[in-house]
Amino acid sequence: MKLELTLPATPGFLHTLPGLDIIALILVIPLLGSSFVQQTGIDVQVHESPWRYEQMENPVVVTLAAGQGTPMWVNEKMVPMDKLEEEVNRLRAAEGGDLITTVVLRSDVAVPSGVEKQVINRILKMDLNCGLVGRPAGKE
Repeated sequence: MKLELTLPATPGFLHTLPGLDIIALILVIPLLGSSFVQQTGIDVQVHESPWRYEQMENPVVVTLAAGQGTPMWVNEKMVPMDKLEEEVNRLRAAEGGDLITTVVLRSDVAVPSGVEKQVINRILKMDLNCGLVGRPAGKE
């Protein structure tokens, strides 16, 4: 008795599954791309800078905006100047403790340099590294 093969010779649909997986990935990555951008509380016009920092692991982002009293955000929370250390320490305790060693300062061009220096000095007194963010030279 001879056995007969009941499967089709070319299962076309099975060959298309890897292609569908790749198409699904191509469509999903741009949708998730906005969640990879670090949220900072407010959009500011930062100074131009020729320097580039290397990628930092989980920094705390402090944003200074132009306006009455120089509003300040720590990550996405608006805080007064006198609560800066308290909020940074709360974030360090909640998100990683001693693993967070860096604070990134985003300062609007209209913020007085004395306020920037005051914030930087308060951050440095907490034994944290501080970096001032700028936009690449020649870009808007």
